[in-house]
Amino acid sequence: MQNLELFFWIFAVLILICIFIAICTTFYLGRSKMKKVDLLVYGYEIPSDSIFFQGFRMMDYGGAFAWRFYARRIDKDWIREHFDKKFQRPFIISFWLIVLGFLAMILLYILDKLFLQIT
Repeated sequence: MQNLELFFWIFAVLILICIFIAICTTFYLGRSKMKKVDLLVYGYEIPSDSIFFQGFRMMDYGGAFAWRFYARRIDKDWIREHFDKKFQRPFIISFWLIVLGFLAMILLYILDKLFLQIT
């Protein structure tokens, strides 16, 4: 039982770290690089936007930059060729951090309900 509680705390810390880094990266991208992508995709820069809507757009652009299949699915495969890899890297990192944090949250829930029964 002690090992399961250790895994519980490892997943909890992993979730918090992923959320913190993803929010900071989204805030940075929303104030700097996301305006360039918005200008290309929509034809104008969004002047003031909340971190909530920046997060939605960051997941959209990060998924398009990370996966060619997803870019084709949302009909944004043309933006992959417009920006270089160095420009795409923060979007991809933030996208994968959010996905990793979400998966860790699901595993934490399963661990809690099946094995630990803390709540």
